[in-house]
Amino acid sequence: MLKHSPLNTLADLAQTDTDTAARELGRLQGLRTQAEQQLNQLTQYRQEYRARMQVVAAEGMTSSRWQDFSRFLDSLDHAIRQQGTALAKAEADLLAGRNRWQHQKRRLNSFDTLIARAEAKEDQVAARREQHANDEYAARLARTTASRLSEA
Repeated sequence: MLKHSPLNTLADLAQTDTDTAARELGRLQGLRTQAEQQLNQLTQYRQEYRARMQVVAAEGMTSSRWQDFSRFLDSLDHAIRQQGTALAKAEADLLAGRNRWQHQKRRLNSFDTLIARAEAKEDQVAARREQHANDEYAARLARTTASRLSEA
């Protein structure tokens, strides 16, 4: 086994990088979810406020009250646009984080494959050594047996 090989050291570093990327991906997913929830809340609040405005308007309202409602709706629309931009950024960050994690995971898998190949090669070498030792032992045993038979 390749216990202290440079490949194992690189694989350990790649595992650390993959774990870090996975944690970051989770954090980014949380930020994206939070941005989406905030956008949904703002949109829902706007719909409720608009419905309230229509009820009040049906009962009759002054022009200054109408302007207040309109200004507040405009400010909600602005906040919704800003939150939509924040959600788009969070989605882009999440995609970049997912790409980083996938890259790190592929890198880790590459090291794991290289380690497996090196271990298989090491096992083959050990098996050849063992076979060679067995062959030498068998040959020595045959010579010893042959020499004993010739002496007798």
